Amino acid sequence: MTKIKGAFLLLLVSLLFHGCVQHTNWNQYLGPHRNATITGTEISESWTENGPEELWSFPLGEGYGAASIFDNEVFILDRKKGESDILRCIDLESGEENWNYTYEAKGELPFPGSRAVPTVDKKYVWSVGPHGHFYCFDRKTHLPIWNHNLLEEFERELSTWGVSQSPVIHKNLVIVAPHGEKAGVVAFNKISGELVWKSRPLTGPNFHVSLTLANFDGTDQVIMISPYDRSDSTKTQEVVAFDANSGEELWKYEGLRSFGTITPATVIDDHRLFFTDCSYNDKYDPVSIMLEITKEGDDFKVKELFLTEAAGSKIHPAVLFENHLYLNHTGNPRQMVCMTLNGELVWEKDSAPDFDLGALILVDGFILNQNGKNGDIHLIEPSPEGYKEVGKASFFGSEKTQAWAPLAYSQGKLVIRNLEKMVCIDLQDPGE
Repeated sequence: MTKIKGAFLLLLVSLLFHGCVQHTNWNQYLGPHRNATITGTEISESWTENGPEELWSFPLGEGYGAASIFDNEVFILDRKKGESDILRCIDLESGEENWNYTYEAKGELPFPGSRAVPTVDKKYVWSVGPHGHFYCFDRKTHLPIWNHNLLEEFERELSTWGVSQSPVIHKNLVIVAPHGEKAGVVAFNKISGELVWKSRPLTGPNFHVSLTLANFDGTDQVIMISPYDRSDSTKTQEVVAFDANSGEELWKYEGLRSFGTITPATVIDDHRLFFTDCSYNDKYDPVSIMLEITKEGDDFKVKELFLTEAAGSKIHPAVLFENHLYLNHTGNPRQMVCMTLNGELVWEKDSAPDFDLGALILVDGFILNQNGKNGDIHLIEPSPEGYKEVGKASFFGSEKTQAWAPLAYSQGKLVIRNLEKMVCIDLQDPGE
């Protein structure tokens, strides 16, 4: 009996470990922990001259919305220009479309197309379109089970650049920021679509940043950045945190001074929060800031640990690896940079390439960085000693590349896009 129990426990541990290692769903914007990082997986550390293999490509309409991946299915919000949004579900292995759902969304914006990333779990998909349509889809029936119009319900005008919200799931809630006159941040029951809480309106105009979910001093909170308006002094900038369960306001910081924030906050640990931007102080100037969030009694306190104008990223957040931050600096000179957690740059100027407005993620201790102009993918070994490129590959030939969308990785496969198509790349070791 003892031997049987021992064998059963060994089998159970083995299955749990195997499940842990294999579970690499990239189920939302910036991955499973919303920090552009994934662990428990391995990729090839050496690329051939031609780079890794392209497994498939899928044609898309123009846009900047990226993929999420769950259980061998790729989800992306596509768009038929001027007419409708299209949620597509594509098989990760074959690149064949499993199903799609189209709903009417008339009109178009400068830089047309979708902006955000769907959020997925075992049963549902949540997505927000560029005209404010917020849908929850059933993965089994392929039909919507509820929807809201964020512009109409929370009194927000459609801005020049549209709506860019990648939903956050917290327990039984799905949380987004409509940034309207009636509410800045709202939480719905993720299954019924019923409104659970709403925050006060935010102080600035609406823009393109999505929420960050964090836990400071045991309190789950969602953090939103609201920029200021250079032409309207009544609309002022703020970074504000709300209790993720109740919507209670917890703390506020007003030192970012951004007029066009796109890059969300990055959680460093249980007391530090990092911001990076490139629309600082009335100009397109870079800035990076580290905050310390602590609790004294019933109140949260915010302390600015550093503010540097030496580097800042306009669209995509930094990745954290071994106490250093890596980001695509979009100031002058434009280049990838490495920064300490004290705000000091450790690479010399012009020592790394310019990745323009491309995204970067951290997989298996390596950085995958995409050139925003031509879509090339670079494999980089992160090191404070200098820029160390391991491989480079090209997958787009069009001059209309403009590859600004976030990246998605799951099960050894990288999914990227430009303005014309989505491509899936095999990053596994050829021997596996």
